[in-house]
Parts: sequence; C-alpha cells; structure tokens
Amino acid sequence: MNPLVAAGVDGGGPASLHVVSVKPGAVRGNHAHPDSTEWMQVCGGPAQLVWTSPDNATPCSEWITADDPALFLIPPGCGHAVRNHAPFDITVVSFSNARKPLQVRCDPPLIPVQ
Repeated sequence: MNPLVAAGVDGGGPASLHVVSVKPGAVRGNHAHPDSTEWMQVCGGPAQLVWTSPDNATPCSEWITADDPALFLIPPGCGHAVRNHAPFDITVVSFSNARKPLQVRCDPPLIPVQ
C-alpha cells in the first residue's frame, strides 16, 4: 500500500515524514498534534494503536498484524500511541500536513509506559 496515495496527499508529498523503529514492548506517541492531521502506518506486529476521538472523550483501540498493515488518519488534537507487542522491532511511518507539528503530551498517557 502506498500511504501517500491512500491518504490523498497531493502536491508532491507531505509537509513532514517520520520513520521510526519501535523495540519490543516499547510505546511511541502518547501525544496529540493540535495544529495538524497525521497519517500513521504500522509495519509489522502485532501492535496496538490507541487514539482518542475528536471530542477526546472516547479512546479507541485497534490491533495491527504484520499481515494487515493499515493506514490511520489521526485528526488534529486527537491523542495517539502505539505499543509493539512483537518479539522484534516494528516500523512506524507517519506523515503530517504541518512542517513542524506541535506536540502535546497525553496526560494521563493513552498507553502506560512500563
């Protein structure tokens, strides 16, 4: 899956792009971007993605497997976090419509860090 095509990003690409490796058991995220939309694709798994709804009242959760990578749209202001449940590193690719998105920590964290 080409995440840029799936997200409908035009104009040559996203404003910012991040590719990170997540160690087994590690959590990435536990933050929100009040000024931007983020698209996130988790490659590998199993992994758990948790995010808040646009009203920030209802946490949502989805399990991702290595066989079924999915592209998630995270609206502005919605907290999000991912935990790697695999016994090996996984990769998270995220891109945003803001060049330097603001980042606000979720308090309490959506996924507790062990």
